[in-house]
Amino acid sequence: MHLKRVAIAIVLIFITLGLVPILMVVSQWSANEQAYGISSNDSEQLSFSWQGVDKHIHHFPASSAGYTYLFMGFLSCSEICPIRIQQMMQLEQHIQQDALLTGAEVQFMFVTIDPNNDTLAVRKSIIDDISPRFVSASLSDDALQQLDRRLSENINLELASINHVGKLFLLSPNGAVKRIYTSKQLSTQKMLLELKQIISSET
Repeated sequence: MHLKRVAIAIVLIFITLGLVPILMVVSQWSANEQAYGISSNDSEQLSFSWQGVDKHIHHFPASSAGYTYLFMGFLSCSEICPIRIQQMMQLEQHIQQDALLTGAEVQFMFVTIDPNNDTLAVRKSIIDDISPRFVSASLSDDALQQLDRRLSENINLELASINHVGKLFLLSPNGAVKRIYTSKQLSTQKMLLELKQIISSET
């Protein structure tokens, strides 16, 4: 009888040990399923100075900043840039209509990679005039290159047409990258749901 109990105990131990890695895999799979955008493993915070259409120099992240959707592009672009700007406009409209997010501190930052052509007046009319949540930023050459390297946008200004990846980044209030949205993640509804999950999990 004693040997039978020992045998049963040993079997249960092996079953338990076998379940642990399985549960870990399932847990990881479940977490990945819940994330729409790509989670960043880079915990280093973004930090840079930028010029707004008011000609003043600002710093990111600001002490009062909330979550930021950041996109690097140029306003004469005819491919990914108009899509991303439209995405940000749709997100902003949804935020305004959502009872849980309408009071949330969320801003949309467009960083020009073509400051010679994206003049203050052009940026203001296309970006900043959309709503108070929208800002357009111009960076120094060095700061733009550093941001490009950090975000792996692969900006190439030497071609006949400017080339870049065109990802959209969701940044936390302290400047850390929370999510990366590529050309495969274009659903504003899923982005909005993810924003709610991130804000609720960190408040």
